Amino acid sequence: MDNGKLFYSGSNAGYGPADVGRDPGIWDLETNTFDKIPGLSDPDQMETSATVMLPPAQDQKFMVIGGGGVGESDKSSDKSRLVDLKDPDPRFRDGPTLEKGTRYPSASLLPDDSVLVTGGSEDYRGRGGSDVLQARMYDPKSSTYKRVADPAVGRNYHSGSVLLPDGRVMIFGSDSLFADKANTKPGVFEQRIEIYTPPYLFRDSRPTLSDGPKSVERGGTAAFRTKDPASLRTAKLMRPSAVTHVTDVEQRSVALDMKKTADGIEVTIPKNSALVPPGWYMLFVTDEEGTPSEGVWVEVA
Repeated sequence: MDNGKLFYSGSNAGYGPADVGRDPGIWDLETNTFDKIPGLSDPDQMETSATVMLPPAQDQKFMVIGGGGVGESDKSSDKSRLVDLKDPDPRFRDGPTLEKGTRYPSASLLPDDSVLVTGGSEDYRGRGGSDVLQARMYDPKSSTYKRVADPAVGRNYHSGSVLLPDGRVMIFGSDSLFADKANTKPGVFEQRIEIYTPPYLFRDSRPTLSDGPKSVERGGTAAFRTKDPASLRTAKLMRPSAVTHVTDVEQRSVALDMKKTADGIEVTIPKNSALVPPGWYMLFVTDEEGTPSEGVWVEVA
C-alpha cells in the first residue's frame, strides 16, 4: 500500500487449513497488528482467485476475481469483489460477475487503464474439461465487463499473463490434472503461448516517445520527445509482471503528472517509495482515445 502497510486480499494459491490465514485485511508492520476487512460474500471461495490493484495505483482500489473452494474442491466463484483502501472503514462489495465460476483467472492491467481477464477453469485444475475459453475487459470507471476475443487454449493451474511493452498481452502455461474430459488420462503441461492484441492497437495511429533518460529518481522529472504533445492525455509507469500461481504482487499502474512542451512532455515521478518501489517500469502515454504508445523502459532509482 502507499502507506507502507501490507494488504492481504484473501486470495491464495492453494492448500493449507481452511480456517486459518484466510481472512483479508491490512497488516501494519510497525505495530505488528492485523485489521480484518469485512464484506466478502463468498469467503470460502477465495482460493485460486486473482487480485489486481486497479489503476491508478494512487487510488488504492483493489479487485479480487473468481476463485474457488479450498484444495481440490469443485466449487468456483463468478464474483468480482471490490475494496477501496482509502475508505476510513474499508469493506468489500461485489462488483460485476463473470459468466461462469472461474478458478485461476489471469488478469493484466493495460495502459488504457482497462484490465484483461482471461482463462481459468470451473473445476480444480481444469478437471472434467472445465477450462473457461472466455476473455473479458474490465473498465474500472464503469465497473463493467465487456466480452472480447476468446482464447483458443485452456488455461488453469500454473498459467499467467504478462503485459508486453508494445501493448499486447502474452498468455501462457497451464497444468491440467487430466488430459481428457472423462478424467482418465494424466494431464501434460501446456507449452503453447497466445498473444492478445487489444482493440486500441487497431486504430490508425498511436503516440510515440523517444529521446528520454533511462533512469530517473523519485520526485524527479524526465523529458521525452513526441510528435504531437497536444494530443496526449495521460502518462503512467507500469511495473512489469512477476506472476505465478494466480499471484502477481508486482503489477501496478502509477499515474504521472505530465507537462507538455513544444516538442514533447515532461513527467514527474512521485516521491513515495511505497507507491513507486525502485526498479524498472514501462512508461506509457495515451492520447484522447486511450491509444497507448509503446512502452519505454525507465529505471526508477
